[in-house]
Amino acid sequence: MKGAGPMDTGGACLMVASIFTPIQGGSATVYANLCRYAPPGAMLALASRRHYETGEEIPGWREHDAGCGFPVHRLDLLRPAEMPPPANKLVSAWRYLTIDIPLRLKVISTVWSLIRKHDVRVICIGELASMAWLAEFFRAVAGTRMVLYVHGEEVTQRMDAGSFGRRRAAHLQSADAVVAVSRFTEKALAEQMGVAPGKICLIENGVDTRRFSPGPDNTALRERFGLHGRRLVVAVGRLVPRKGFDKTIEAWPQVRAAHPDAHLVIVGDGPQRAALQAMAQASGVADSICFTGSVDDATLLAAYRSASLFVMPNRTMPDGDTEGFGLVFLEANACGRAVVGGRAGGAVEAVRDGVSGLLVDGERSEEIGQAINRILGDDALRRELEAGALRHAQTNSWTNRVGIFQDLCRSLQNKGEKHV
Repeated sequence: MKGAGPMDTGGACLMVASIFTPIQGGSATVYANLCRYAPPGAMLALASRRHYETGEEIPGWREHDAGCGFPVHRLDLLRPAEMPPPANKLVSAWRYLTIDIPLRLKVISTVWSLIRKHDVRVICIGELASMAWLAEFFRAVAGTRMVLYVHGEEVTQRMDAGSFGRRRAAHLQSADAVVAVSRFTEKALAEQMGVAPGKICLIENGVDTRRFSPGPDNTALRERFGLHGRRLVVAVGRLVPRKGFDKTIEAWPQVRAAHPDAHLVIVGDGPQRAALQAMAQASGVADSICFTGSVDDATLLAAYRSASLFVMPNRTMPDGDTEGFGLVFLEANACGRAVVGGRAGGAVEAVRDGVSGLLVDGERSEEIGQAINRILGDDALRRELEAGALRHAQTNSWTNRVGIFQDLCRSLQNKGEKHV
């Protein structure tokens, strides 16, 4: 879908996402930046106060919303909290009647009030699986346009025929526009989901170069986690298998043998954390592996700036789950850090192999270790990659990405039911 030319139609776009800042992660950052860098009044967000996976309150959401610079409206949850599979159809029906329907009615009431208050004309859904129904409902009753923002794993991951997997193609095909964050995702939408190419708008992830930039090594970070005198290899992301943190830990004895002063710092949290910690304890080099858990924005920036190298050797899982892009690569690049990424999914677009970092087979721990050792052991190569990394990040800032998205919204508002 081509961007529209300059035109003034008024109206705002409502971004709907349960995974939204201050939750850390690529998609949350993308949605927040689309709002943060938009013209005043063009964007607002609907998010949740609690995390649907744990039911716990999201730390820092009040402070975030007070200072983010754009309107954020929150409900406790936008989708039902995760629960064990129902024992039978009766339990499933009971949950739907007592949990799903009341929650949907609350969301509908809130969105309707936002449409009237802010003249919302486009609803952008950041969670295909759980929230596509909302945009379809308001397109039918209020005439708002429907945009689905897709990162990759939502379309590449195989699902049971009886689950949402059977409906996701229909949701995607019925949308007024579908945003793809990489050419890999764009191809998957067309070939696997049957989305008309004219409906797909490619908006590759950008990086906030005002927030992520080169800076000094952080003494407070080193004191907090006991990292003095170590060369840090930093990994950032949600602790799930496709990120390749397990393979990084497998490779770590190889790295430690070559570089005794190296220390692996894994920043983030997720369902794989306990298993990764057990792997680290069994690795024989547990004293050089640190798990920080979730951290605030300042600590994340300090970790990037204090690193000698960033690593996330992502891979495609057997069920098709893969990395749609990998915004963390650009964040590390913007801090002047070379990266090691996996040769899978959209990461091949986020990482310029031999320029901003190195790409490896994320299934092969030996190859991951060799790439880390190569960069740590060759100062000239590392400096060359760091210079290329900074150039790569600076040419991929959010300014032009937001412009493309705003053009898309204006185009949909002006053309009404007619796709462009």
